[in-house]
Amino acid sequence: MSEIDEKLESFLKFLCQRAKELGASEAVAIPASDIVVDERVALKCRVPLCPFYGTNLMCPPNVMPISEFKDILKHYRAAILIQTAPFGTPEEFADPVELAETWEIFKSAGGKQEQPSTPTTDYLSALRDSLDNQYKMISEIESLCIREGYHFAAGLAGAGCLLCDQCVGAKSGLPCRYPFKARPSMDALGIAVVATTEKAGMRLSFAKNEARSWVGLILID
Repeated sequence: MSEIDEKLESFLKFLCQRAKELGASEAVAIPASDIVVDERVALKCRVPLCPFYGTNLMCPPNVMPISEFKDILKHYRAAILIQTAPFGTPEEFADPVELAETWEIFKSAGGKQEQPSTPTTDYLSALRDSLDNQYKMISEIESLCIREGYHFAAGLAGAGCLLCDQCVGAKSGLPCRYPFKARPSMDALGIAVVATTEKAGMRLSFAKNEARSWVGLILID
């Protein structure tokens, strides 16, 4: 971390420890130059078409273009990757269901309406709880950075925003209901999450018999 001075390096260690105290299963500090941005990530928003594409304020095309984010990223020195993992694995807890059905259950898992308890709903609710906890961690880490004078700290989430059961959407002309809590995902801005975590030595698996995990990021400068 040649671009990172002693003061910032010490602060990054503190932030990683704090993230673990808040529930992160792993937290790693990296130079901002290790964040991999790849324009092909945008393709995965549309092939297959993500339900959030064009409908969620925190997802493309309602966020800044990847090219703009790449220019902004050049001004940052460091970042923290935080990983939160639910208990269990898809193979162990989830019944076989169609992808579209799984997605609908996942979206509703955080809503006020209680879902019948099944292996699938229980597993997806654990995923939602893990994602909600990540939002809290990102917010607290950002606040700690700003208090220490790192005023450009900015957090990115590990998935499309699910703070509302249904986003107001860009076409409504209405503002976001949670402007200080909502965050675009890493993918939304073109970050290749797997490539970035590999550089950081953080393991991220999509294997059937392994637990899923969310990875968020806080840019610091």
